[in-house]
Amino acid sequence: MNILNLLLLIWLLVLTVMVIFSYRTRIIYIKKIKNKRDTRAKRYVIFDIISEDNFEIREIEEAVRNSVKELGGKIWLDLSNPKVIMIYNNRGIISTNRIGYKIIIASLPLIKKIKNKEVLLVPRRTTGSLKRAKRLIGIE
Repeated sequence: MNILNLLLLIWLLVLTVMVIFSYRTRIIYIKKIKNKRDTRAKRYVIFDIISEDNFEIREIEEAVRNSVKELGGKIWLDLSNPKVIMIYNNRGIISTNRIGYKIIIASLPLIKKIKNKEVLLVPRRTTGSLKRAKRLIGIE
């Protein structure tokens, strides 16, 4: 048993020396996140509401959250965290992050009814600033 422990200790020492040596000579490529702000960057999805009825922001947000949960599960709902910011002239803006904007775009066409009223949400454009998103839906 002592021989096995000795061999294991020597093996771990050799591996440690190799890792330290390779880190200094850049043999092993280690990717570092240079800017953590990029992972938290906001994305704004602009969408059109095709319906004869008018809806409140909380009703649309609830429908979006349900469709994301249906498509990607609770994990993707927590990652994307969609929030409907505003609705103006049958256009709206959803705020999300860089990780989850694609699942928001994919889940919008799955919404067929809100409060037993037929509706179709069509994603139009994604932008990185709220000012630009407001300009695109017609608010100056």
